[in-house]
Amino acid sequence: MKFISRLLCGLALFSSLVSAALAVEATVVKADNTLSYTFIEIERDGKPLWLASDVVVLKPGDRISFDEGFIMMNFFSNDLQRSFPNMTFVEKVKVIPEK
Repeated sequence: MKFISRLLCGLALFSSLVSAALAVEATVVKADNTLSYTFIEIERDGKPLWLASDVVVLKPGDRISFDEGFIMMNFFSNDLQRSFPNMTFVEKVKVIPEK
């Protein structure tokens, strides 16, 4: 039983370390909240990129970190009544505190 408990703790720690290592950072250009999602525009490599995450309160200029997520091409948001060439759905967005 101790072995299984230690194994599960080790896997949880490993998962946290891998997620932190894969985190991407960016600055928020725009954020639109709906009941289900927050749609976040960022700029990456000089191009606009849209993210969708669970609802989070953001404002332009906030620095955020997020996972790579998965991309949907030609995404239409019923909530925003708008199409996007691509939308990256991420699990969690964290605001990076100012120093």
